[in-house]
Amino acid sequence: MSDFVGLSKNLIWEKWKLVNWILGIDLIALIGICLWMLIKGNLDSNTAIGTTLISFSIINFISFIMLSRVNERILTSNNYRLIPSTDTKLYLGNILTTFLVFVYLQILEGIINAIIYLLAGQDIESYLNMSGSINFGTLVQMILLIVLIPFLIWSAITLVHLLISFISGFLPFGSQRFVKFILYLIVIWAGVYVFRIITESIFKMINSTLNQGISSLSQFNAVTWIGLGVIFAWIVIISAINIYLQKRWVETIR
Repeated sequence: MSDFVGLSKNLIWEKWKLVNWILGIDLIALIGICLWMLIKGNLDSNTAIGTTLISFSIINFISFIMLSRVNERILTSNNYRLIPSTDTKLYLGNILTTFLVFVYLQILEGIINAIIYLLAGQDIESYLNMSGSINFGTLVQMILLIVLIPFLIWSAITLVHLLISFISGFLPFGSQRFVKFILYLIVIWAGVYVFRIITESIFKMINSTLNQGISSLSQFNAVTWIGLGVIFAWIVIISAINIYLQKRWVETIR
């Protein structure tokens, strides 16, 4: 357990610095835009809040992509694969630290948004209580969905990359960019197809047991919980495949 904690500390440091750099550059750009709008006389409270929200939406997208890239590089890096730790711990520590850093970014953005609301003279209680009308069960489901979706996407991205590395090793021209590009298209198409067919089959089976479909809030909640369970099951299955490929077939490349 101690080596897992130590490994996670090393893994989180690089990602934490990356997110701070991205957020810092964005804040500088955001301040510059607001100052320019203030000089032009086009800045008001609604414009400031809207600009901040758009800016943070862009940052979330960029950060997600950059963290995904770092997530993949670590799994094929000599520096980390040669650490005296199991491939399972490396994989789990890698994806968990990526998620924690992304949560850290959301918390910072939430704090900055609250400050912007205060400076703009808006009602801070309305900002903090936007989910007040949502019941507890629905709120828990929303939180779990927000947590599970990034794990599913990162796990799927890792699976695609590891499968490409695995397949390329058996092809005579597997290292060529054009061949890898074709492989990416085929693997992504096949993965999406299998995911869609299996998931649709599960929900069709669920729907067939509900006679006339979802007719009550309790049935809707039940289907939602099953959907969350399906997402979790996909994460477990994909992660198990990733760990197997990483351990048995994929070598470090940098």
